[in-house]
Amino acid sequence: MYVHESGDPSSAAVVFLHGAGATGRMWRQHMARLTGFRCLAPDLPGFGRSSHLPFLSRTVTADLVAELISTRAPAGRAHVVGLSWGGGLAHTLLDRHPGLVDRAVIDGAGVLTWWGGGLILLGVTAVSPFLHTRPVTGLFAGIIGMDEEGRADLRASSRRAFRRAFVEGFKSGVSRVEVTAPSPTLLVAGEKETAVRPANAALASLMPRAAARFAPRLPHGWVAREPELHVRMVEAWLTGQELPSELRPEPPSPAALERLLRELGDEPGSVRGRTRSP
Repeated sequence: MYVHESGDPSSAAVVFLHGAGATGRMWRQHMARLTGFRCLAPDLPGFGRSSHLPFLSRTVTADLVAELISTRAPAGRAHVVGLSWGGGLAHTLLDRHPGLVDRAVIDGAGVLTWWGGGLILLGVTAVSPFLHTRPVTGLFAGIIGMDEEGRADLRASSRRAFRRAFVEGFKSGVSRVEVTAPSPTLLVAGEKETAVRPANAALASLMPRAAARFAPRLPHGWVAREPELHVRMVEAWLTGQELPSELRPEPPSPAALERLLRELGDEPGSVRGRTRSP
């Protein structure tokens, strides 16, 4: 994979995972701000300068990211920041390679299915053959706030990778390994992400060192609209500081928690109180 890099190679590492259709370049403002870290932002297989690599699956891609951490991060561990498709990869890393993750920020990637996911997948399947045309890139740019460089990255993406990333991104599922992962994990979404937010709150209530927050008035991919707030949020979480006051605590969702417990094979109401120290 091609990797965008910055910072001192001997410093603690942060690995940034981009969303479907984007590249590691989307994290350039975070990388410029986090000068005390070694920042690694790969172009994931099928996207950007890694578009020549075949997109195989979320688990295979997560294993490639784990290899990146093992070989390029000091002490073989790293903080992980993921958005959307990249957030799904962060969930998979916490499941398959929890020992490699220090702190995690997962933005816009819920672990429960929702009724509208099928409609979105139909739309993505319909437009993916025309992904490299300006009308389609303009459509997606308007949805998630891409600038001209982001549109160019989207046009350079593999059509197959783009479609498969959405298909796998809407797969639900959480494992007991992730639920017990010791990594302090921030689960965040825009206020308008009404499907992701309850799942975040439910998962945060089960994980030993997690918190759920939302950004008021903002949609999915809000990093493009409020990059300064997003950078402050990531910096605060990775350094163990107070989160920006603009972010709101995510209220608990009993219905989402019951769904999550069923997926884990637990009976609703079986969760005991936990002491969390993110």
